[in-house]
Amino acid sequence: MTGKRIAYLILILLAGLFSIFYNVYFTMNFFFAVLLLPFLLLLVSWISLRKVEIRITAMPVITKKGSDFEVKFEAYNHSPIPITHLEICFTYCNEISNRKKKEKAVLGVDKDSSAYTVLSLKSEHCGNIKITAYSIRCYDILSVGYVSKKCNEWATVSVAPTPHPMAGDIIRKTADMEMEDESIHYQEYKPGSDSSEIFGVRDYKEGDRPNQIHWKLSRKNQRLIMKDYSQPLRDRSLLFIDVGGNEEGEKKLLQTDSCIEAVLSVSDGILKKGHQHMLVWYDWVEKLYAEKDITGNDSSKEALTAFLSAAFYGSDGKEKEDYKLEDELGRNVILITNEVSEDKVVKWQKSGARSLYIVYINDLQKVPLKARTMEFLTRSMVSCYCVDTKNIKETIFKLGIV
Repeated sequence: MTGKRIAYLILILLAGLFSIFYNVYFTMNFFFAVLLLPFLLLLVSWISLRKVEIRITAMPVITKKGSDFEVKFEAYNHSPIPITHLEICFTYCNEISNRKKKEKAVLGVDKDSSAYTVLSLKSEHCGNIKITAYSIRCYDILSVGYVSKKCNEWATVSVAPTPHPMAGDIIRKTADMEMEDESIHYQEYKPGSDSSEIFGVRDYKEGDRPNQIHWKLSRKNQRLIMKDYSQPLRDRSLLFIDVGGNEEGEKKLLQTDSCIEAVLSVSDGILKKGHQHMLVWYDWVEKLYAEKDITGNDSSKEALTAFLSAAFYGSDGKEKEDYKLEDELGRNVILITNEVSEDKVVKWQKSGARSLYIVYINDLQKVPLKARTMEFLTRSMVSCYCVDTKNIKETIFKLGIV
């Protein structure tokens, strides 16, 4: 682009010299034509740019950490003038670190038509990646100058870790004791043995029991149709996130990556064990507690998107108000934290939590739980599980194993 501008300046200089040495009507007209042409072309570009619209689409909306995702930039030219060079200037950033990087998408658009280009991006860290187009540049046909206008089109991609399997059940014993009342909530993706609620119907297969036969549908379809019963959700628990530190930049991203992996794995693990729960964290930007019910795969995805976009990672020294535990949530509380203190445990026990479980996540080589803290938790009858940020997969797998 710079080379074309230099070449055109040389052309103007030569035309000026030519008009001086050959002072005739044609040479003067030629010089003024060369001099005014860029301004005329910019006017044409400005007229075209007024009729340009853009859209941004990210695919897929949720992707795994380290995987490529595509961003589609589509431009619509509603003017009768073709555009040979259109630049869409955009930024993309992880909302956790908020460090922005600038890029450009270049394409050409014919008159009264549309065109698109697709760029491939990748994130090595978890979080919501926001792609924002902040300016559109329309170059003239010679690509010497351009006119621009501001825009505010954006798209978001949620970059999530792969949840690690959890062999045990953190709240198995308490949940089994609390199944005195019949549950009115059932698992969305797994059949069970509660005959009061039908999970679905299917064809007969060897080994099915006679009491599973759906007689009405079997007569109608002239073949055996079987009923699958539902699996009740055992209880309603609270999964509370309380992590923070003074890290910035890359260190903060690594720490939040570990936290997100732990939260997602524990939430997915207890849901598969039949525990409906509520995910709660403090949003340091909005200055309030965020709550998301987790009852199945769909609600889990919605909660994940909200969690990844929130500023859940607090800084040391900042104060927040205590969370008020509602009566119907006061059964099991799973506290995921990177700092365990006696005051914090006592506050939760006084808040109405019937059973408190702690998942301590940190670099266990550098910051292990102190023996005094472990003794206090044992005396307080609080179960504590440790997750090592340097070995998350293995330590997550061992959670809940007696």
